Amino acid sequence: MIKRIAQAFGFAAILLLPNYVDLTSSAGDDRMRSPEPLTKIAIAQITDLVIVALVFLIVMAILRGLKWWPKLRWILMAAFPPFLLVRNLNVFPFPVPNAVVVTASLAWIVVLGFLILRVPSFANKLRRAGGVVLTGFAVFSIVVTWQLVRAATWRPGPKAYVTAIPAQPATRPRLVWILFDELAYKPTFESRDPSLQLPNFDRLRSESTLYTEVSPIAYWTTQVVPSLQLGRVVRTVTYTSDHRYLVRTIDSPHWETFDPSSSLFGLAKKHGLTVSITGWCITYCPVFAGTASECYWADDDAQDRGPTSLNASFAQNVWFPLRVLVEQFTTPDRAWADTANWKSQGHIASVKDMSEHALETIATSQADLVYVHLPVPHPPEFWNRHTRTFAPGGSYLDSLDYSDRLLGQILNVLQAQPRWAATTLVVQGDHSWRTQLWRPVAGWSAEDERVSRGGQWDPRPVLLIHAAGQQEPKTVVSPTNLMLVHDFVAAQIRAMS
Repeated sequence: MIKRIAQAFGFAAILLLPNYVDLTSSAGDDRMRSPEPLTKIAIAQITDLVIVALVFLIVMAILRGLKWWPKLRWILMAAFPPFLLVRNLNVFPFPVPNAVVVTASLAWIVVLGFLILRVPSFANKLRRAGGVVLTGFAVFSIVVTWQLVRAATWRPGPKAYVTAIPAQPATRPRLVWILFDELAYKPTFESRDPSLQLPNFDRLRSESTLYTEVSPIAYWTTQVVPSLQLGRVVRTVTYTSDHRYLVRTIDSPHWETFDPSSSLFGLAKKHGLTVSITGWCITYCPVFAGTASECYWADDDAQDRGPTSLNASFAQNVWFPLRVLVEQFTTPDRAWADTANWKSQGHIASVKDMSEHALETIATSQADLVYVHLPVPHPPEFWNRHTRTFAPGGSYLDSLDYSDRLLGQILNVLQAQPRWAATTLVVQGDHSWRTQLWRPVAGWSAEDERVSRGGQWDPRPVLLIHAAGQQEPKTVVSPTNLMLVHDFVAAQIRAMS
């Protein structure tokens, strides 16, 4: 009985791995993106492990009592490896082509069938070995459960803090730095779809310098943001349970603690400037505590931890992942739609929250350097440009429409302020629209397919710089690395002190 219980929990741990892998990953990605405790998410995952293990135990007990069990167990042995492989495809750190999955699955079934018919003694040994392996995965399930318990007890650093900043004279220089996550140059400026109007990006472009050939620093936001702060290309990051933010740069194989005093925000503080941060996705406030005068960060998305949500009830976080799991193998189209809707709802919450706080910060902050990281036009889609409402099922064009409207609100606030004439404004994307990343996952629309021409990827992010007092457009067509933003901001900080 103990062996069968162990096999049940081993099976559950492998089957549910895509749901909890980010909670137990040593990279700490989920901690890096969550300003809230993960307790109810982790406990829901543990509950799902128990439920799946019990169901497996009961079903297997029933099957063992059937008279055709000796033949049925061979069918299960043939089916389990392909089944678990397909279930865990998104856990692999590299894409696995469908042809490889089909070939490997058929090869396994053919080889097993040959052994059963031609070498039954070896097939029986292989079956017993498979049982031992599945039992051994119980150790994996114990480790996973312990990691989930640790995740349940983890507490995040500060979500927000404010230090009073005195009102500043209208002539005091100010730098406003806005990062639109996943803002791509090509669909925004170069090859804008005829159905899309972006009057506010055009408005800013008419009094700014536009860089048309910007090469990205990295593919992921978690690499780009610290790279821009340090002026060194960061290739990987991790955020530990004790709130240490560690990075590895391209010029060093060793982990090092991210030093906020060596960042652009740290440079601003050294030069006597005040800093305000409003950010998404990156653990801004815990990392820059003591450096920024004002900070707010949030993230209601759960892109890799799913499908669960901090905004959902405990019962929903238990039930919905199991429902989607069943749908994936019974009604795949329904699972696809449910997953897309779940992702969009979480992103809608992020967009609403960050938009509200960004506008409030820009309207009220007296800081010399105001930094805003917005979760738009980053997928999953969250906006319907035709009804002008938040809604799942849109496209990247819809997200650009919302981004333009938000930019218009920001510009209206900034240009009405006494310090506008002394304000330098940087508007950028951290990377382009990653069509290769989003095309295979739930949420990709027919309009996305059309606009991207079948998922073709253009790596250039947007970069616009409005110098204080600039009234005419300028264009830089020479190749420019996005790291230019670090050097530009650093120069502005020194000039403002």
